[in-house]
Amino acid sequence: GGEEAGLGGEEKVMMPFDKGASEFVPVDMQPANEWMNLKKEFLFDWPLLEEPEFLKRIGGVFAFFAIVISYPIAATTYDAPDETLLRLLASVIGGGAVSLALVARLIMGYSFVASRLKDEIVYFETDERRPNSGLGLSRLGYERQGDTWIKPSEIARRDYLIWEFSVQPVEKVLQNTAKGLAGVILVCLIAFNTLNSNTAYDPRFIQSESHLRELINPNNEGVANREAARLRERGNKPAYCYSRYYQAVAGGEAQCRD
Repeated sequence: GGEEAGLGGEEKVMMPFDKGASEFVPVDMQPANEWMNLKKEFLFDWPLLEEPEFLKRIGGVFAFFAIVISYPIAATTYDAPDETLLRLLASVIGGGAVSLALVARLIMGYSFVASRLKDEIVYFETDERRPNSGLGLSRLGYERQGDTWIKPSEIARRDYLIWEFSVQPVEKVLQNTAKGLAGVILVCLIAFNTLNSNTAYDPRFIQSESHLRELINPNNEGVANREAARLRERGNKPAYCYSRYYQAVAGGEAQCRD
């Protein structure tokens, strides 16, 4: 929009779509102007890029949080020699979760503006600096119902076209991106839980009656052989070394160092 001289020589910066509504609805709360403002917000301009470029940026966020943030944490938590895949899966889950949260925030912002563009009656907050009394709203073709605005037919059609051709395609890209990220996270979670159930060692397992019977059975060498093999794979360190909780309880930090 351009600039228009106001009363007293003041200059008012006009929004792109304030024709016919600025006397009734605050300019920045008109749906078309909310859309124009949203496009200028940090991060909310990303989905307006070409889809490959947008996906590249989301991939950059994914990689940063997976490698720089999540992997060091996962490496500390799963530091056994045979837990490399668990570390990788945990880092991917962490990076994916942050990326999905970002995309979800973008979806919320675009969905809010989309609903206001599609609706023929929208809510607005009264601008106390510009009271609506005495403006002769009937001559403008507006009706006032509390804090709602019934759009004139031409503005309603214009807003709907803005949604249909500008906002809706962006919503589809965001929704597909969210589905893809959710799928990656779900697959990694399933793989992580499967591997973790096979490799994780919990000293509390001996509390179960079935395991106690196995341990006290002198004819059952399978348990001893299985635990010996597990110990060799883990570098002959005590089992509690691979649980930070039980390592702290046992006070075995010195024995667990390489």
